[in-house]
Amino acid sequence: MFHKTEFDIVICGGGLAGLALARQLKLELPSLSVAVIDRLSRPLPEAAFKVGESSIELGTFYYGQILKLDSYFRERHLFKLGLRFFMGKSQEPIEERPETGTVLFPLVPSYQIDRGRLENDLRGIVEEMGVVLFEGTLVEDIELANADEKHIVKCRRKDDNTGFQLTSRWAVDAMGRRRFLQTKLGLKRKHGHIASAAWWRYKGRVDVEDLAVGKDAQKWRSNSIERRYFSTNHLMNKGYWVWLIPLGSDATSVGIVTDETIHPQHSYGTSYEKALDWLEANEPVLWKHLQGLEPLDFLSIKNFSYTSEQIFSHQRWSCVGEAGAFLDPLYSVGSDFIATGNTVTVEMIRREQKHELTQEAVDIFNKLVLDILFQTCLCNYEGTYCAFGHAQIFTPKLAWDTALHWAFMYQVFSQGLLIKPTTEVLALGEKYRELNRRVQQLFADWSRNAPPQPIYVRGDMTRMRFLQLLHLELATHRSEEQVLDVARKNLDRFEELAQVLFWQAVTECYPENPMLKKRPWINAWRLVLDPQKWSEQGLFDTTTAPRPLEPMRDNLTGIFAPQSLREFLFYDMTFHIMHWQKGFVHYHLVPPLLKSFIRNKPALWVRKLMIKDFPSQPGAA
Repeated sequence: MFHKTEFDIVICGGGLAGLALARQLKLELPSLSVAVIDRLSRPLPEAAFKVGESSIELGTFYYGQILKLDSYFRERHLFKLGLRFFMGKSQEPIEERPETGTVLFPLVPSYQIDRGRLENDLRGIVEEMGVVLFEGTLVEDIELANADEKHIVKCRRKDDNTGFQLTSRWAVDAMGRRRFLQTKLGLKRKHGHIASAAWWRYKGRVDVEDLAVGKDAQKWRSNSIERRYFSTNHLMNKGYWVWLIPLGSDATSVGIVTDETIHPQHSYGTSYEKALDWLEANEPVLWKHLQGLEPLDFLSIKNFSYTSEQIFSHQRWSCVGEAGAFLDPLYSVGSDFIATGNTVTVEMIRREQKHELTQEAVDIFNKLVLDILFQTCLCNYEGTYCAFGHAQIFTPKLAWDTALHWAFMYQVFSQGLLIKPTTEVLALGEKYRELNRRVQQLFADWSRNAPPQPIYVRGDMTRMRFLQLLHLELATHRSEEQVLDVARKNLDRFEELAQVLFWQAVTECYPENPMLKKRPWINAWRLVLDPQKWSEQGLFDTTTAPRPLEPMRDNLTGIFAPQSLREFLFYDMTFHIMHWQKGFVHYHLVPPLLKSFIRNKPALWVRKLMIKDFPSQPGAA
């Protein structure tokens, strides 16, 4: 029986977002009292609990460095061999499908997370830190306070139906898709990404490499140094992707995610049997492999993506995790937005404790997270599922999406600009967002107007110098001025890459267009594929002067055409040296160099070794 009913912060919801926030508060503001309320009681089931079993670099940085759980994740969860994609040709053997993915574990780690195991462990961890847990308890209402009064959280115990209430200075909604505060305050907001999903788990190992059974199966398995099993594996075609994710509790998660307008949820999401029927039609190789296996669970959700008008309030409340907004499980950005929402919430509480929290500051936080970071990521998904069967389009899309995330969102978070956003941070964010919006529309239009084509080398991003640089820069620590300077330079590089992608799309979709002979410099922020719209959109009304495009074009070696001898010598030779002797250079020589010369250092000199930063000059408008 709990006797304390007054707290500084009450977190409604004891899932990953709420528990992570509780730990962050106790680490950064240890004098404050924190309570967490959740409808479930321990033990939570491992291996068959919640979707969201994969983290990427930002989320990993948050869990490892901000929450100081790095050693915990290394001990209790699986290292992740990056993201791996098999695009199109879904009726063919797995070894014959175009593939994009790395063959070595990345230098900056990420994890395959078992949510049941993690949330069980986190409850014990935060309890030991002094957080009060109200398990098996329903939140019936949150009465938000006026002025300087305290919020009231009305609760009910599930076991004996006893009602009680807690009071707090801060109230946080972490109750997931219930979206309690958004519903209560009328803040829900829809957008154009309409997607659905179904997922389930199997006990034991479902290994993507076991799907290969043809005469070239063993050769295909051997061309990846590390087992593909440890990747977040995606089987993709027009309008959908299917995930295969290993879990540390000796289970495998399988899921179907679709554009609702192409593959409606009712065609696969009403039962496990329906999902298998859908797999038989769309991914028959996987369907055959799953015969005879019994699922541990089956869950499905329609139209899973949404956002909000507001998730942070000057009136001492916030919505974190899925209680705030949710994008898409593709690319595993859920933990990234848990990290951003929690970190802003802690910063607001810190400022309020010092009587420094202003309405203007909270408005800026909402703008940065919802209008810039969320909307930039939303562009990656909205309308682009149609490109998933095109290897020659999705491979550069993946490279673009990854590079943009590393170059802006990751750096804003890890370098501390998230909690002190300046006017220039917001302005740069808007530039990145609008450029991404144009390029994502290009990918979608390109896929609708050009047939799928093969890629000529595996789309391993360690071949791409620009991505190699951005990956190394995840480990740096820079001043605000240095971060902004690099962000401006990277924006120039993305402008150049957008030019390369545009002219490749024109080549495939409109091969007779006379502008292909000249390929003039374009305004990437007015990019549109349809030649009839070039003039009205102002495609050639440039604001920057032309710069060389060969360095950015080289990042896509072997994607659109076979490699030339020069490309092989400069890119594939380096690629093979890194992989020599099962990655000896990558695993044993590079890490000490990274630790000595790059990690937690500005390391601005690395750019000069990796890429050429052509200065951006004003052009004729």
